Amino acid sequence: MSALVDRVLLVVVGLLSLVALGGVALLWPSGSRLGAEREQGGARLVDAVLVEVVEIPTGDQSVLLPGSKDVLITARVQDTGEVVTFDMTDETGATFASGQPVRLAVTETPGQPTLYYVSDFRRDGSMAVLLGLFLCAVVAMGRLQGLRALLGLALSFAVIIGFMIPAILSGRSPVAVALVGSLLIMVTTLYLSHGWSVKTTAAVVGTAAALLLTAGLAALFVSTAHITGFASEDARLANVSVGGLSLRGLLLAGVIIGGLGVLDDVTMSQASTVFALRRANRDTGFGELVREALSVGRDHIAATVNTLFLAYAGASLPLLLLFSTGADSARVIVTSETVAVEIVRALVGSIGLIGAVPLTTVMAAAVARAEHPQPHAEAFHRSPVRPPSVPAEEWEDRLRDAYGLG
Repeated sequence: MSALVDRVLLVVVGLLSLVALGGVALLWPSGSRLGAEREQGGARLVDAVLVEVVEIPTGDQSVLLPGSKDVLITARVQDTGEVVTFDMTDETGATFASGQPVRLAVTETPGQPTLYYVSDFRRDGSMAVLLGLFLCAVVAMGRLQGLRALLGLALSFAVIIGFMIPAILSGRSPVAVALVGSLLIMVTTLYLSHGWSVKTTAAVVGTAAALLLTAGLAALFVSTAHITGFASEDARLANVSVGGLSLRGLLLAGVIIGGLGVLDDVTMSQASTVFALRRANRDTGFGELVREALSVGRDHIAATVNTLFLAYAGASLPLLLLFSTGADSARVIVTSETVAVEIVRALVGSIGLIGAVPLTTVMAAAVARAEHPQPHAEAFHRSPVRPPSVPAEEWEDRLRDAYGLG
């Protein structure tokens, strides 16, 4: 029976892989609508360093935000060495300082003076250091598996940047693109990170089932709650820049991709728990495996649901502060689209997470019953008695070589 379940799960994984690859081929971007918009933009970015920042006395402070001030900025363009001067409003009063690496936006109009302003700070150095620390930590702790996980991360990034974003920009359905891309990421990264095994197969199928559940719930409650997607300023700007984007589709795509990031962790942990219990006691039955693994899963659910809530609350902290200063009631605030979007994200993701635990546990327990852990090691311990003429160390080495234990 366990072998049959294993074959069925492999067939399901094969079908998921075909759907993912076929979907990528069908939805592959045919061209982006963003290029023309970029050409019409008029402004170009140049790297520069701030040389001097001097406050400009302003007679009428009422036009400025609290704590802000007007400043005169002198900057040196790195490529040409040209020194330029322009004025800006420092909205915090301490944003700009001499020595800061920045990117200047330069707007040149025939017959008009060239306009400059600070578009953003350059963060290449600090981000490179942080990336290096992250890579070292993952490899030092995870070793070979950590390296495989990094390869999976690179693959996820490649799928999102190389397929998902261009496909959405070319007019493909954001929901379809997110589902297909998430399935591709799920299958490849789980096997790449954790190896080809029945344990990973159970986690893949459990993740896929929970992901479809999450997507279905998100679509249902985004529709019934009349969430339009217009509350996201970023989505509205993207729609203005590109034109024709489905803001509701972008919202659902974000829920699907974000849900995958939590689900693969939970399903893999749950499958590993089942197989660890099976290896610890080969006489453990199916029902006992499920019960014991679910007891661990409940702890994982409690911690992860709280993590989801805190993650969304942290991302929305400025918004929560803004609403807390208003005169609207709590009911009005919670049901406004801006807050309702985050609540739907958190609750739908949590339900998908809860569903992933029993689904994965049952499948992993079914296939774990057929596993015979470490057969070579058991044979090693049942090996013949060492002949007196052979030294103990040499006999042990022979047995290890014979049973493939190194």
